[in-house]
Amino acid sequence: MSQSLWQRLFNHRQQTKQAVLILGSGRSGTSVMTKCVNLMGISLGTDNLLAPSKRINPKGYFENKDVINIHKSLGSRIRYRPAFKDYYDSPKIKKDRAALTTYLRNFFENEQYLAIKDPRMNDYIELWQRVLADVEVQPAEIVLLRNPMDVVNSNERAWHRDTTLAMRQWQVRTLLSLRDTDREHRILVTYEDLFGQTLTTLKRIATQFNLPWTSDEAALQAQIDDFIDPALQKSDSGENLADFEARTDVKPDVKALYLLGRQAAADPDYFASAEFQQRIDEMTDEYLAKYGALYRDFNVKINSKTFFVFGEDQAQVDQVNTTLRNDQVKMVGTEADSHEVAEDLSERLNNNTIAIQTYPLDYLVVEQKEALNNYLRKNAKRETLWGIGDAKNNEIVEMLTTVSAELGADTHNVVIADDLTAITDERERRLAIQHLVRTLHAVEQPPYLVLMADELGTPASQSAVTAFIAAEPTKAAPLRDEQPDETFKLRTPLDMDEVAATLTALCRRASQDEQQQAALNHFVSLNYDEILNVKGDQYANSVRN
Repeated sequence: MSQSLWQRLFNHRQQTKQAVLILGSGRSGTSVMTKCVNLMGISLGTDNLLAPSKRINPKGYFENKDVINIHKSLGSRIRYRPAFKDYYDSPKIKKDRAALTTYLRNFFENEQYLAIKDPRMNDYIELWQRVLADVEVQPAEIVLLRNPMDVVNSNERAWHRDTTLAMRQWQVRTLLSLRDTDREHRILVTYEDLFGQTLTTLKRIATQFNLPWTSDEAALQAQIDDFIDPALQKSDSGENLADFEARTDVKPDVKALYLLGRQAAADPDYFASAEFQQRIDEMTDEYLAKYGALYRDFNVKINSKTFFVFGEDQAQVDQVNTTLRNDQVKMVGTEADSHEVAEDLSERLNNNTIAIQTYPLDYLVVEQKEALNNYLRKNAKRETLWGIGDAKNNEIVEMLTTVSAELGADTHNVVIADDLTAITDERERRLAIQHLVRTLHAVEQPPYLVLMADELGTPASQSAVTAFIAAEPTKAAPLRDEQPDETFKLRTPLDMDEVAATLTALCRRASQDEQQQAALNHFVSLNYDEILNVKGDQYANSVRN
């Protein structure tokens, strides 16, 4: 059915309202671009802007504090990027989506154009697009692209940021800004064009998006010249593409992404093509398979102790929980929010839809990882001593230790070891061995404490827990076992009777003397893959003497 004249006029009027989104990795010229767009006559939405930083960004960030606060609230719930699939419709962010909708609707009641810049916006492009559609405003998306080595150097200069994490941040935000922007309403601008051909670049943006443009280009050029200070471009290497391509200190996936971006910036038709979009989708999938979603809080420090109790039997775990509670540790058991996450992940592990070796980085379970992260973080920041004692911890030990490390949590692990030789059912014994080996492998870095299940009620065991709680963190490297690999290496196919006897003996020694953990770690690291790969009843041979 054709639209009425009124509908066409109404839709045309609505489409003239535009939100100019300045995207791309931070330290890529986004602040300069935002101010230049503002000089074209486009509002920044408020006078409540983030204050300049004399050392880092003396000219100003030009970031809207109202939007920053919404993004920060989103970030308190969504801590990984890319966010989990369809996050923008999740009840978890309902209030934040409503806040963004209200802000934009109120602004556009009396305004036609808005420019927004905040590096966090790259993480929520899909949300912005949906909210803009809800309020009938068209996006005009400007993506900035800069040499990643210059971005990393600028990050290090500004915030002393870890170079590996800074590079991953450049990579993920570049991927998101190229993957999630609207092919019909975006433009890609290089750092070189922004600073080398500023007026020409701005006019190209204004023309493509039908944005306001000055009748006095000389006056605008004078304002630009007054604003841009070449002396502030301290991390601009001026490296040409050929020199960048010849680099040997840049990983191939990073190099390929930047070179693809430069190709797209030089060829707008290619940037708008399905071929380009397919390649960016592939690069994003490759990034996620290699690294997983990136945790956003690089430098977080949590000044509390978190205790995890790992064991096969909940009654034994509860016994340790009681000992910990008696020493003022706030322990939760199966009522922990992590229990539901563990049930979900263990089901997926058992039906082989995710793999033990890689699932902490698997994007398919990033929503579950998100839930676990938020739960652990909330409690670790609220309680001085707290922990989770749940037999389900065994099922997700790799995820617990990964998330704890990302949080910067001071994590202390208590491992309950059964006498594996006393388990007569072969399947039950195999699973107990595999769970124990998985746990020991994941908690290998100190501090961890081994408790034998048949000694939990003894004064020695209780004293060990008390001392473990009180122990101060150490920066010393873990002890290494100097015995030859031949001492511990199992022959294959495995004889699970021998595995059970050897592992039990090593755990018992480690429970009596933490110096013996080095030998236990040596055994586990050597035989981890073989033990986890055992299926059914195929056992043979024995451990070497």
